Amino acid sequence: MRFKEKLKKCQPGDIWDEYCGFLDLSMDEYMQIQYRLLNEQLALYSRCGLGKKIMGGTCPATVEEFRRTVPLTTYEDYAEVLLNQKKDMLPAEPVVWLETTWESGSRPKKLAPYTREMLDVYTSNILAAMILSTSDGKGKFRVHAREKVLYGLAPLPYATGLFPLLIAPEMEIRFMPSLEEAKELSFSQQNKKGFSDAMKCGIDQFFGMSSVVYTITQNFQQLASAGTFSLKKLAGIRPHMLYRILKAKYMCSRDGRPMQPKDLFDLEGFVCVGTDTALFKDELEAAWGRRPLEIHGGTEPSCLGTETWNRNGLVFFPDNAFYEFIPKEDMLRNEADPSFVPRTYLMNEVQANQEYEIVLTLFKGGAFMRYRPGDMYRCLRTVSEKEGVMLPQFEYMDRVPSVIDIAGFTRITEDSIRQVLKLSRLPVGDWFALKEYNGDKRSYMHFYVEIDEETPEAAYLDEQLIREHFGAYFRHYDHDYNDLKKLLGVEPLVVTILPVGTLKKYEARYGRTIRKINPSMQDVVDLKYLLDEDARQGGGRW
Repeated sequence: MRFKEKLKKCQPGDIWDEYCGFLDLSMDEYMQIQYRLLNEQLALYSRCGLGKKIMGGTCPATVEEFRRTVPLTTYEDYAEVLLNQKKDMLPAEPVVWLETTWESGSRPKKLAPYTREMLDVYTSNILAAMILSTSDGKGKFRVHAREKVLYGLAPLPYATGLFPLLIAPEMEIRFMPSLEEAKELSFSQQNKKGFSDAMKCGIDQFFGMSSVVYTITQNFQQLASAGTFSLKKLAGIRPHMLYRILKAKYMCSRDGRPMQPKDLFDLEGFVCVGTDTALFKDELEAAWGRRPLEIHGGTEPSCLGTETWNRNGLVFFPDNAFYEFIPKEDMLRNEADPSFVPRTYLMNEVQANQEYEIVLTLFKGGAFMRYRPGDMYRCLRTVSEKEGVMLPQFEYMDRVPSVIDIAGFTRITEDSIRQVLKLSRLPVGDWFALKEYNGDKRSYMHFYVEIDEETPEAAYLDEQLIREHFGAYFRHYDHDYNDLKKLLGVEPLVVTILPVGTLKKYEARYGRTIRKINPSMQDVVDLKYLLDEDARQGGGRW
């Protein structure tokens, strides 16, 4: 039975129990599902070529043996098989291959196979998120068989491109833009066309990448005016939207305030995906009149988790993957010393207010086992008695410190920066890069550099020239970085020139080296103190 038929024939409570009933599980019941699906996956995985490669020809009989004998993995361990799409090496037949950024321009993409069973789980979990996005209390939701959905997510081959393809057969949904139109449009054009359609006929739900939704919200007046506010463009607008537009113009003029999306649209559901969603939630709620529900996942992790009706923390779906968690201190130690094997904790072992790197073993014939996608989460609480949710709830923190993720579009590493510096031939000596946020909550890369004063270029190089030159080569090297400015209208790079010898002086003073990517805040604070101290001694500020 399709979801739309269930909405007509089944009781709301039965639909809630089918899709959102996992939120009623006890911790023991949750772990029983985890163990059962892990054993099924191990039986599949041990028989395939990839499984023999990863597990060394063994099939662990217990969870304890699995965690003791199967190594932690990264994409390097799968690249040869997956990038060449060697289907005969996989545990189950893939029906679609998804793509995502791997490491800027040097290794531009990762591929991940999805089986039919994986897509079935994905569909069920996305429908759960849709239900929860319309919910203001346990068991309460407003999803209809026909929905108008504004769609602001990246298309296939990216993971979010699965959303409309999987949901469309389940419901009578009008996506804006339509799936046929979206295929012919760039991501930027897709968002503009979708908003133009929404202005004409209204929307019931909004699925969007948080950074894109935030940009649409900031540019609302410009987009709305270009779409329909002039009288000669009113043709084709549905009567109820025409009424809303005219009423909103009158009310806003009377009250002397700018128009907001909530003046035109009455959202029943609002879903956001992306690395910076938590930063934008308050402003998005104020603008749209509904707090967005955050979901999380990715190309390799699939649809990982969703917030509940209270929108105050992610709960991971029990049927998507087997979850392990590396404590932050072990992750950092392993990064400094790759021979160190970090410990892992299971879902029933995590502690509140602790940060973890997540480790995933995908179910239903997935390719990844004990896989480190490079994401950090903080456990907010292990139970929520007020909600009646007896499972841990998490918030997404960021990528692991060795990666700079900007607005969910690009992943910058030490190697990619070195490659761009080599291409640009800038006379940069020492350097480090840090992810920071501007006053509009936009993330960017702050590039701290020392200039080699022995080169002829050193005399005329300043921060603006370095930013322009370095940025141009980054856009050439990494097309995802290039999309940041085109799509979001943000400058993703800020440059600060340090006095020559600063980083060596810092090492001598504090006895530690500043890491190249995302040094600790303590290192940044100490460095700025050292620079201010030197500047005071020199009679000025650096």
